[in-house]
Order: sequence, then structure tokens, then C-alpha cells
Amino acid sequence: MSMPRRITLAELLIGVGVLAIGILLLSHALHHQHHEARRVKCRNNLKQLVIGMVTYTGECGDNRFHTWPAGRPGCGTPGNPQFGGAEWLASLYWGRSPVIGDPGVYVCPSSTDDNESGRLLGSIGCPGAEPLPPQAVSYAGMGDRSVGIYLASKLGKGARYAASKLVVREDFLPNAPIACDDTQEPINHGSRDNGGMNVLFFDSHVEWWTHERVDLERGVGAGELVHLRN
Repeated sequence: MSMPRRITLAELLIGVGVLAIGILLLSHALHHQHHEARRVKCRNNLKQLVIGMVTYTGECGDNRFHTWPAGRPGCGTPGNPQFGGAEWLASLYWGRSPVIGDPGVYVCPSSTDDNESGRLLGSIGCPGAEPLPPQAVSYAGMGDRSVGIYLASKLGKGARYAASKLVVREDFLPNAPIACDDTQEPINHGSRDNGGMNVLFFDSHVEWWTHERVDLERGVGAGELVHLRN
């Protein structure tokens, strides 16, 4: 009767190495899967927001995009009210019957922002009529002044359009960006040299833009997202 062959040290090390590589590959695959799931959820949030915008403009704006939500006081310092993109998005949450009543829609799942279950969003306007807290909304959008900036820079409408409160009519192109991931640090998806952001357009589709197309740390005032504001 022959004795069972003993595993050599070299074979044991090879086996351990193969197992370690397998664990690393599995871990990488799970991490990628979780990251992709967050990206999909982020994209779905933006699509929910654009549905809310359509509802809002239909009910309150005569089917036009108002950069200053009707009947809402401006946010900002006394004497200098304004609506940034984050405030415009948050206005979908305000009122007794919010257009979008789920506070989680306003926060990217990959962001460190936390709107505290809607408390930071406010209920009838910006809390204390001040700018929204930075962690209230982790998306940027079209807001006060930014419409004028867009019209002046993209459509050659002249400097007088840099003043805000304009109503978007036929001047806006279907492929113009209307909202995107947070344009304030930290970056929602990845890093400056290894990441990207979801960008929502007026025709309701969402594109993934990498760091090669837009500066993820300075999206506001940079390139094609010049008019999107937090």
C-alpha cells in the first residue's frame, strides 16, 4: 500500500497565490459592480428630476422653464437674492404636495452629501431664506443667472442676458445640459484623473462625461457646464 504524496512547500505557495489572486479578482468585480450600481442609481435620480421639471413647468410655468421658481423667495444674502441650480432642483421638494417628495432623489448615492432626510432641503423654500447648505443637493442645475450666461455664451444673445430670471423658450437646444452631478468637491464618481459625471440634457437623456471632457473638480465655470450651478 503506497503512502499518500505530501504537498510540497512550493505547491502550497502556488495554491495560496492562486487563491489570493482569485479573492482579489472577486473583490475587484464586486467593487466595480457596486460602483456601477451607484452610477445607475445616480442616472435614474437625474431622470426623476427631469420628469419633475416637466411636471413643474406644466403646472407652474405654462410649459416654460422658469429659472426663478414662481412664488418662491430668493435664497442668498439680504439684498442679494438668487436661485442657483441646487435651489431650483430643491424647489421640486417644496410645498404641501412636492413634485418629487423623496429626498433621496436629490442626493447622488456616490456622494458624501447628506440632506438629512430632507431637512436641509427645506419645506417651503430655502431654510432661513439663505443659500441651501452644501450637503442638501448633490446635483447641479440651471439656475438664476446661469440661463443668461448660457444664452450669452452659446447663442450670442449679448451681455444683457447675463442678468437672470429669464424664461427658457425656443432659445434652448434639446442637447443643452440642464443638470449634472455635483460641481462642487468632492467628486461623486471617481477622482479628477479617474472618474466622470452623469450629465442630463433638455431632451431627457443622460450621458457619462469623463474627466477628459470636463474638469470634475471645477465643473462650475468650466467648459460646457459653465451654466450649471450648485
